[in-house]
Amino acid sequence: MPRPATPLRPATTSASPSAAPVPPADIVPLQFNQTAFESLPNWAETDVGAARRALVRSCAISQARPKDQLLSTVATYSGRVGDWAGVCALAQDPSLEDRSFWESQFQVWRVSTETTEIGRLTGYYEPIMAASRVKTPVFSEPIQRRPSDLFEIDLGQFDATLRNRAIVARMDRGKVVPYWSRAQINENTAPVLAWGEPAEVLSLQVQGSGRLQFDDGTQVRAAFAAHNGHRFGSNAQELIRRGALPVNGASMDAIKTWFKTASPKEAREVLNANPRTVFFQLEPIKDPSAGPKGGQQAALEANGSLAVDTSYHAYGVPIFLAADAPRVAISTDVSLRRLVVAQDTGGAIRGPIRGDLYWGTGPEAGLRAGRINHDVRFWVLLPKGISPTSANSGR
Repeated sequence: MPRPATPLRPATTSASPSAAPVPPADIVPLQFNQTAFESLPNWAETDVGAARRALVRSCAISQARPKDQLLSTVATYSGRVGDWAGVCALAQDPSLEDRSFWESQFQVWRVSTETTEIGRLTGYYEPIMAASRVKTPVFSEPIQRRPSDLFEIDLGQFDATLRNRAIVARMDRGKVVPYWSRAQINENTAPVLAWGEPAEVLSLQVQGSGRLQFDDGTQVRAAFAAHNGHRFGSNAQELIRRGALPVNGASMDAIKTWFKTASPKEAREVLNANPRTVFFQLEPIKDPSAGPKGGQQAALEANGSLAVDTSYHAYGVPIFLAADAPRVAISTDVSLRRLVVAQDTGGAIRGPIRGDLYWGTGPEAGLRAGRINHDVRFWVLLPKGISPTSANSGR
């Protein structure tokens, strides 16, 4: 039953245009309030070019689908593929200045739920990590390929209220059982692609992809292939629980520093506190300036791409975010204002106002991303003519 690896919460699932989508049972309804661009915090000073480049890439994927399909079968407020044809064409028009493009073609809608308009923003990046083709005392943690016995089951095929839900499993004596946890997976369970330092492999798994640099100078991309289906467990929270890091000081660079002096036993215990593990596939890097592909399969744009919960937001939807009140004491970004496009998802990205901002490739991007843990507000930008509050939106 194995099938090609896909994100567990795909937002681009095909559906008959006449089908009435049934929202998953645990989804909190979104509320939308129409507003103006002038009401967006610091809109006039916000760079909007990165989001336009990201939108062009998203459009290249979405516009290849039938025009009468919903952009997302669960985040139905975003309309149908054909509703975006006009803005997708104009996004490539170099004669239209960036800010004028957004203001002339889109309507702004503030996002909230019945109880709050505040969510959480974190950051991620594409690391460049030293790796080895053989195991050594330093490079002791495996980077592993998707196991041949791992498969996914689309629960929406059995119950419409479970649309956009899947489980990851294996067969054991004729029964479907959960796949192995991180602590149970070893070199025999999943083929090894390369080896890295434990802290760096942890970062690679959290980020979802990265570049491996071998001692001969060659680089390849370790791209996301699958995960084992277990719930994400925070290694940072485990270190806080142990008293190894302060509550407001558990950034990624602080976690890496801890691993450098931890005993092998302690390091393994902290790694295994997260039962989820990620599997990869190696890909050549044809364009060093291009980011990795996100869940939509579009190359990510630094400061222009956002990972979201695709149960709430469709791939390709622009989102203006205003983030304040950092929860990490060492954060240098007290406030963030960004226009981004939903192009990715992640195991820890769950909720209606939850985002993970892509910062780019390399150590500087990693420092910035690791210090982002902020309260955030969302506004979605929809092509004029789409009303998320209409009866046809499904929300």
